[in-house]
Amino acid sequence: MENLDKEKLVTVFKSGHEGLIALAKSILDEAGIEYLVKNEGVQDLVGLGVVGTGFNPLTGPVCIQVLPENEQMANELLKGVEESSELNEEGEESDK
Repeated sequence: MENLDKEKLVTVFKSGHEGLIALAKSILDEAGIEYLVKNEGVQDLVGLGVVGTGFNPLTGPVCIQVLPENEQMANELLKGVEESSELNEEGEESDK
């Protein structure tokens, strides 16, 4: 990901949940899609950290970005991760 033009990258995933971020990265790795993770290392550096929101309100959530030509495939692969994130935020019970 070193030679990517960062101005052309598109965000395909945002979250403050460390487990979902790791899952999304794993899915993209398995598919061979290169990505850049924004804001991952700065969540606890400024202000209150991640208290209450899952991410630092000053830096925003962790964002995973890909090249535009990989956007559609990345969105398809990460669709289930985003849906499970929305279900958890709505307070739905998970399988026990």
